Amino acid sequence: MSATRALRLTTAALFAVLALYGLTSLPDLAARWGLGWTGLAAVAVWITIATVGVAMLRQAPTVGRLAVLFAVMLILRAAVTMISADRVSPGDPHAYLMLAKGLLAGRGLSLYEPYFGSDWRALFPPAYPVLLAGWGAIAGFSTGSLLALGTLTDLLTARMIERLGDRLGDATTGRRAAWLYLIWPSVLFSAPLAQKESLCALLVTVLALVWLTPRPGWRGAVALGVPAGVLALTQPGEAPIAALFAIVLLGQIPRWRILLFGLRGAIVAAAVMMPWWVRNWTLFHAFVPLTSASGASLWIGNNPNATGNWEPPPPALKGLPELVYNARIKALAMAWIDGHPAAFLRLTAAKLARAGGIGVFGVTRLTAMQPTLPLTLAALLWPVAQLSHLVLLAGNVLRHSRIPIPLLLLIAACALQWMLFGVWFEFGERHREFATPVLLLVLCWGISGQPVEKRAANP
Repeated sequence: MSATRALRLTTAALFAVLALYGLTSLPDLAARWGLGWTGLAAVAVWITIATVGVAMLRQAPTVGRLAVLFAVMLILRAAVTMISADRVSPGDPHAYLMLAKGLLAGRGLSLYEPYFGSDWRALFPPAYPVLLAGWGAIAGFSTGSLLALGTLTDLLTARMIERLGDRLGDATTGRRAAWLYLIWPSVLFSAPLAQKESLCALLVTVLALVWLTPRPGWRGAVALGVPAGVLALTQPGEAPIAALFAIVLLGQIPRWRILLFGLRGAIVAAAVMMPWWVRNWTLFHAFVPLTSASGASLWIGNNPNATGNWEPPPPALKGLPELVYNARIKALAMAWIDGHPAAFLRLTAAKLARAGGIGVFGVTRLTAMQPTLPLTLAALLWPVAQLSHLVLLAGNVLRHSRIPIPLLLLIAACALQWMLFGVWFEFGERHREFATPVLLLVLCWGISGQPVEKRAANP
């Protein structure tokens, strides 16, 4: 069996397992939120909108068709925004708003964390709060303003998806995947919130395009290093994907050239991160490369009650200084791993299955907002979110033999990111969202019926 065939079968098997897990979870989701004809009707409406857009994009669209699709996308986002308006989303969206407002007020990146019981100055990496503060200084922090920022970011990501499809040899696939991304439920539900997943997806698609189209010399280093550094300063756990995408060049150019390209990019990325390192050394007199929450993230993913999603930390640690807290909670996680190796492996596999097979985090976050939303709304939304995710997983199973090798390697890099650097820590649905653009390319690949292997360009 060739290496390519083995890789195709391995990735197909992974997505088949995730799809099966998601399928078997449907009864539990229905029991949690309910299921009625309105939810099924919402699924039918969304499928109609998605398929009509896919059909319209078979050829390069006219200005009129683009205007229609853009209007439909805005209507869907406005509907989600109406749900979120005048409500507070707990967790990261609220924390990022507080950080951005604190920056504008001159308080820096300091945030009081009630569960930790103290002020934390390096809990969240700076890239997204700085972006949000700059946007807020111009447009404010209303729900409409946040929707505009999220939509702008998503449009840029859609443009990168379109370019990826064209670079891989199928411009039609790129257009269709870009359209689906703009109306994808998980993307829609995050659009009106101060949430960094949209920025992460943009940076990851930029990095994929950079590796598929490497530029020589230091121009290429800047093209690679800047988004890699910004991604590390946005979501540290996803930073390794900037290097893992290098596998798309294996067999295309000499390995020493791949290494040189990556090393130059790493130098630029280090320069991007340097101000954050200096700032943290000044504050803590210690090297804090990206975040002071690595220990907390490890504990959230590894304790007797862990699910992969956030949970309140041990109250006994409350009030400890930031770096001391991080070291103590990391020690608790390591002690549990050392004492329960079999449970650790079972939990790690379960986190991958849950995060990869379930697609309702956006609904969960909406229902957690204050004032609370009625469960009837969740019953309307969760079928759209979960069934669309199952279609995405199934598409990646059924089309694994048709996609070109560079796209297959991009998928493999995303899977390696999940399994080598993601699942050991806090790992929920939002931590695998960065791969959605690439998965959508697979879903849309070959719909036109043309042979794809011959069309795929070599990087």
